Amino acid sequence: MAGADGLLCIGLLEDDADFREELALGLGGYGFRVAFACDNAAAFYRRLQEQPCDIVILDAHLPGEDGFSVATRLRALSPVGIVMLTGRSALEDRVRGLEGGADVYMTKPVDLLELSSVIRSLARRMRLAKAPRPADGETRASADSSWSLQDGGWILVAPDGASLHLSAQERTFLIALMDAAGSAVSRQVLAELFLPDSPGGFELRRIDVLVSRLRAKAQSAGLKLPVLSVRGQGYVFAA
Repeated sequence: MAGADGLLCIGLLEDDADFREELALGLGGYGFRVAFACDNAAAFYRRLQEQPCDIVILDAHLPGEDGFSVATRLRALSPVGIVMLTGRSALEDRVRGLEGGADVYMTKPVDLLELSSVIRSLARRMRLAKAPRPADGETRASADSSWSLQDGGWILVAPDGASLHLSAQERTFLIALMDAAGSAVSRQVLAELFLPDSPGGFELRRIDVLVSRLRAKAQSAGLKLPVLSVRGQGYVFAA
């Protein structure tokens, strides 16, 4: 994800010329590369074929094919991230957009700072979704191979052979840390791993609660869990 210049590539489909220009300029100012900005679906498809994007922003109300149809078609054909940004705020429109393939549904007016944050959050979730996960029976090891996750990641095994059965959230948390190979993983990134199961959002403090409970659980099983808090960064598996 992201081009050679390191910037996320964005495609816009918005029929309001003034707002389209505002989005293109504003997102460029927040560090994104807006590859193209179209006012109709036909032009949008042509440009997307010429210039694949990481994330597209779609309006719902368009001349000809509307944004809902575009989102559904894109989701069937492409792994691109989809943000619907529209003036249609009714619940049925939001549900239609999300069920039709949009990753995020936002209503106008929108603050560009909030939109840029949403885009970066979506990009992180997409990167995490692409990261390989152990299948049943496979093993995932820490950087020095002294600790490992076995049986599809559901059992944490210590260097001395002691083991700990994990819950779904504990498994997800430890896989993320082990995949980072000794680097710190931020609370924000960790929280986003649990968003699909938390429609109302996943508060960052719940990560700290999860870690506290996991440490206590490991201690009661006789394991000293090498999960350390890195101030201002997040957590690291330091084994």
